[in-house]
Amino acid sequence: MLKHIDYLYFNIYSYFYRTSQYRPVFNPRLQAMYLFSLGLGGWLLFFESMYLHFWRHSRFESKMQSSIFAGMIYMLTAAFFNYVFIIRDRDQKIFGKYAALVEGHPRRKLHLVLSISVLLAPYALMAVLAILIPRH
Repeated sequence: MLKHIDYLYFNIYSYFYRTSQYRPVFNPRLQAMYLFSLGLGGWLLFFESMYLHFWRHSRFESKMQSSIFAGMIYMLTAAFFNYVFIIRDRDQKIFGKYAALVEGHPRRKLHLVLSISVLLAPYALMAVLAILIPRH
């Protein structure tokens, strides 16, 4: 499982790294780390909403309370991934591990699209849930 997560992160980091070579962009390491933390934060919020709706049969009492909870989830995942990927240089190890394998791979763009889709899927699922099961 960790191998799949590493490859998911590599695809995102590799894209930002390649674009940083051709035009001036913000630090590609931080871009990949924040996008990855937004994806994990989305999955955590999706599972929390599923838990609250189907098992607890409740919701947050106010929009402010849910916004604060979501903000805390995003801040905690960003702090965690900053420590893991940036401070401990795990992203450099992942990049070194997969860079030679993927350089000439014909499906590199497909893998990037799938990686971004995995990170955006919880937001789409939460939108579908909001439409199908509206808040009263």
